Amino acid sequence: MSVAEKVPPPVHTVPSQTPHSGTWFDSLSDLALACAGSFAGEEALRLREALGLLGSAPSRDMLAGTRRPSEVVFETLVRANAGESAALSLLGEDAGFMVSRGSEGRYLASVILPGRREEASAGGETAALAIIGALALAMQDFAPAPGERGEACDRPAMRLN
Repeated sequence: MSVAEKVPPPVHTVPSQTPHSGTWFDSLSDLALACAGSFAGEEALRLREALGLLGSAPSRDMLAGTRRPSEVVFETLVRANAGESAALSLLGEDAGFMVSRGSEGRYLASVILPGRREEASAGGETAALAIIGALALAMQDFAPAPGERGEACDRPAMRLN
């Protein structure tokens, strides 16, 4: 029996394809929108999508204020129904965030990443969905506007709630 046969398969695999930046930014937008419209039962799927996007960023510069936990630790949190902890594990120590819950049970999260001028806010049925949606929007703040290259853009605040 070889060593490779003794190693258990990963708990969850995330596609390792590296898309070109336009597709990656589109995927961030899609994730933010999906989080806003997802039910609590879809939280684990959205968390895994967020982890996958962090792993496929076109440039490390675009990940300022985030961190990518080990897939085993992340998946353990997801399977333990610790979605809030899993979502917060994607934020770096230098990221700012706020989470609130309305009287009707919907959550609102705001995230500001280093080097950005405005926070991004998103709502969701769970705290984790709101955090992931806000993080996806905040990461888009790095996206160059048409005709611009490389720097964080001077755009109005992004909100999806």
